[in-house]
Amino acid sequence: MKRGEIWTLKDGNYASKARPVVIVQANLDDNFNSVILCLLTSFESDNISIRVKINPNSENGLKKISYVMTEKIVTVEKSLLGKLVGSLSNRTMHLIARNLAKILEIHKNDIVE
Repeated sequence: MKRGEIWTLKDGNYASKARPVVIVQANLDDNFNSVILCLLTSFESDNISIRVKINPNSENGLKKISYVMTEKIVTVEKSLLGKLVGSLSNRTMHLIARNLAKILEIHKNDIVE
């Protein structure tokens, strides 16, 4: 499981059927049993500025226009992920990261290396 991959989430708490999610957690070499992700929706969201529009293609494996809901950040057990659907481009992940920083009010000055 890697950052930028789209998987299905099979947890009934979020939807009655498996739904696509994108992993936003960094590719850490760790033994965590959980993963941080954002939910996707096909609900037309062009008017919601913090959502990232994804057009379906062979790389991402989506069947219809979808939106990454950066306001819907969840942590789930890795065992709740179903199947790998596809992956997002670096450019799209950059847009997602930017919107996550906006919604969480993370500024470059806040990040200390």
